[in-house]
Amino acid sequence: MKGRISSGGVQQGSTLPEIGKIKVGMKTDRGLPTSLDYFRATGDFANKFQSLFGDKPTELKVAFVSNNVEEVCNEQFQAWDKGKRFGWGDGETFTVWNPAGGKDGKGGYESGVDKDDPRVKSLGKLWDRYLTMRFVLLEMKGILGYWTFQTKAKETTIPGIVKSFDTVLERSGSIIGFPFSLMVKKVQSYTPGMAKNYPIVQLVPNFTEETMEMVRGYVESGADLSRLTTNMITSGSLLQLPSGGPVNIVEDVEAEEVK
Repeated sequence: MKGRISSGGVQQGSTLPEIGKIKVGMKTDRGLPTSLDYFRATGDFANKFQSLFGDKPTELKVAFVSNNVEEVCNEQFQAWDKGKRFGWGDGETFTVWNPAGGKDGKGGYESGVDKDDPRVKSLGKLWDRYLTMRFVLLEMKGILGYWTFQTKAKETTIPGIVKSFDTVLERSGSIIGFPFSLMVKKVQSYTPGMAKNYPIVQLVPNFTEETMEMVRGYVESGADLSRLTTNMITSGSLLQLPSGGPVNIVEDVEAEEVK
């Protein structure tokens, strides 16, 4: 499946504009990263987010507006150092920065680089696993743009999100307009070497009458937003999701991007 580590190239961006980022971390006055037990927003619509959801929201109703996994739930490796991205890839093929590349020889990205290439291996420990989700907030009507939630992979983080997302997509054939709850809470760890307190974020399929009305309302507020459809509502086909409760997605302070 494209947009997964084992697949192929990586596509970035969206047909909708990005209007903000959702985070579960921030920097302290001393510039140190710290984790949160609530969602916070950054960007031009951060004030709108706060006025609508309050100071410390712990649950957001979200939906995806595309079936393109690379666009809305993209998994990839990235190599960063001092705020600069030196490469990205899916585990097989990479794009890496060549300081002598480009048309003018002053540097440029080179794509199609094999995982065993010395240029990939030279980045060594800089490689981290990332998952980027792009979605709309169903309760923020009339503002047609996506919000981004990005996390590094730590143990169950990325596998948990991918499992929840892919289960819906594979069993329904479409992710467009399907409502999810994005929830966060802090838990305490007693495992040696791990942070004592860290957020757990859950991406939970939420196919209820209330959330489906939110989808309808969002579509109506956008008038001509044809990409977000209600085909899943009118088809009458409900998903048979695996039992066992929601999928936990573990976030710790190092895993949250706070740049």
